[in-house]
Amino acid sequence: MKIFKSKIPGLIYFLEFQNATIKRLIWPYSFENNGMVRWRALILFSILFGGLILSTVALIGAIVAIIGKGAWGLLITDLCGITVGLVLLSVQRIKFETRALVTCLLFYFIGVAVIITVGPQIGGPAWLFAFPVLAGVLLGNSAAIGAILMNAIFLLIICLLILNGKFEHNLPFFNSLPEMFAAVGNFIVVNSITALSAPVLLKGLNTSEKRYRLIAENVADVIWTTDMDLALTYISPSIYQMQGYTTDEYIKKTVDETLTPKSLDKVIKLYEKKLNQINEGDDRGWNPEIFEAEQYCKNGTIIWTSMSARLLKGKDNKPVGILGTTRNITERKKVENEKIEAQKIAGENKKLALVGQVAGKMAHDFNNVLGIIMGHSELALLKCKDLEIQSTFELIFNQTLRGKNLTKNLIAFAKSTEPRQVFFSINEKIDLVLNLLKNDLEGIEILKDELNRIDVLADSGMIEHSLVNLIQNSIHATGMTENPQIIIRIYCLEKTVVLEIEDNGCGIPEEHIENIYEPSFSLKGSQDVHGSYKNGIKGTGYGIANVKKYIELHNGNIFIESKLGSGTKVTLSLPMIEKELTKDEILKIQRTKNYSGKYILLVEDEPAVSDVQYQILTQEPFKHEVDIASNGQIAIEMLDKNQYDLISLDYMLPGKLNGMDVYKHIRDTNASVPILFISGNIEFLESIKMLKQKDPYLAHLSKPCMTIDYLNSINKLFESQVI
Repeated sequence: MKIFKSKIPGLIYFLEFQNATIKRLIWPYSFENNGMVRWRALILFSILFGGLILSTVALIGAIVAIIGKGAWGLLITDLCGITVGLVLLSVQRIKFETRALVTCLLFYFIGVAVIITVGPQIGGPAWLFAFPVLAGVLLGNSAAIGAILMNAIFLLIICLLILNGKFEHNLPFFNSLPEMFAAVGNFIVVNSITALSAPVLLKGLNTSEKRYRLIAENVADVIWTTDMDLALTYISPSIYQMQGYTTDEYIKKTVDETLTPKSLDKVIKLYEKKLNQINEGDDRGWNPEIFEAEQYCKNGTIIWTSMSARLLKGKDNKPVGILGTTRNITERKKVENEKIEAQKIAGENKKLALVGQVAGKMAHDFNNVLGIIMGHSELALLKCKDLEIQSTFELIFNQTLRGKNLTKNLIAFAKSTEPRQVFFSINEKIDLVLNLLKNDLEGIEILKDELNRIDVLADSGMIEHSLVNLIQNSIHATGMTENPQIIIRIYCLEKTVVLEIEDNGCGIPEEHIENIYEPSFSLKGSQDVHGSYKNGIKGTGYGIANVKKYIELHNGNIFIESKLGSGTKVTLSLPMIEKELTKDEILKIQRTKNYSGKYILLVEDEPAVSDVQYQILTQEPFKHEVDIASNGQIAIEMLDKNQYDLISLDYMLPGKLNGMDVYKHIRDTNASVPILFISGNIEFLESIKMLKQKDPYLAHLSKPCMTIDYLNSINKLFESQVI
């Protein structure tokens, strides 16, 4: 199969020479989309190219006769004709109409010269006969009629010259006037029928071609054909819209240049299967096949396509090629993938919700059981004097602590709590955690790299829990290290707060880097196959999973770099929310259209958030009037009393009413007041997609959001209301 490019140098050079020659000789208009122009140009090229070769050969054979008869005029005429033909063939700047007219007249004058020089019996009438036919094919009916008249006039002149003895001849049908006119008349009639039929036939073929080409060139799908070596023989112009290639560029490509390796393998296997079915007499081999393939675009991107292809049957019931269509289904594939991902997330959420329900119901009773065991084991340790029994009670006591920690982490992971945001110093939070873990940190060198105090808007408890988990992991990892060290770095990078916790501990095997985010996965205890941790160090498996969950709830990211035996570095990034607009943000706002003097209701129970929003919205350049409602019930009461221009609405609110209840209350009475939902709740994120499709005056931002994004969203909502 001709799937890959030929590697034979000689063949490559020949093909390159051939392509260069064709490009040089075929004139630009030969490739026009207009079928009539293109076919007439190709016909003209064939006439000139073939005519020059054949006429040169014929001239060489006729030179002896020309010299013998002394017909030097004919020789000069032929040489002039060949010269004119070479010029018409090789000069690209000549217009088609001029080139075609000169070619037709060349036939005429050669015919005239032959008849005048050596008489009508040598072939001059054949040239004259071809003259109107070519004129009709190349230039249309009007040119054909003109050529016929020129032939008729010339032949009549010859007849008159013969009758008057001015022109010698040896043809019997020119001996009398009736025979002479009958011969000329028959010649003109047959010549007219042929000359006038040719352009009509060509026009009919062009009309049919136009009809099919119109379909092929305007359909969104790409239509293509190949030979049995899978080399393209036709590609519709819609390939440009789909993949950015012109037809000339794409038709030169081989299959391996258009399909990804995986899709190429699929196509080849299907092709071979079809051929085998046909060879075995199975008619299913002729049935069309539809399959989802990945194809390369000119700009290097990859699109998903749906291809329908069928083998074309020849006269002997053997396959002669393939006819197919290609449709771009990238957007559909994207939607399908999003749907699959959404279903996966929904399934995970349901699973976690179930875990949360079970864990919540079990936690109270289980912790009571652990409390009883823990209390009695502590009492037993105080009273027991037997060292062996004491070690047993110590084991029981330590395991109850582990059970309590496991329950705590399990519940934390299962809960879908939205962060409760406050401004606090990340520096002070780290100091607090280090103080909490000071007993465990004994003997470990702590290095802190912090330039300035950095405040973050986040859930204090979630961040504290994350720091405890990460630093405890570093403590455990350095347990077998000779000079244990933990480095903590805090810095700002553009609009992001970055926190790094690095240790020189045991590290994580490369094959497990991605697995550590999975719930219940642990490399400690019975899973410590490398002997990296001290005896008695065990993990719940939910530490890193909880950290990842907490950071992502804050629209942040977690990245872990580690190598077995060389330590681990965990990088956390959180969006930096300022209490005031920066100078750059103020300049951006001043350069954009801003709405001012509006009446806005903030439904937000977190003072740290509502205070910032209130302060910025009420100052220049906005100067809005702003009310604040700390829960859903207060919001509904205020909405019933006042007519607001916009509502900024949190989804998670204290009390019985959440943000969705408030939204429904608003839309029951006002369908067009702009509403900006502020929430990062997972359940809400699924429902807001459907709401936004139905409600043009609804927008959404995930918590936490940048102040500039908050202001831009409000301005866009006011803009949509004006439009």
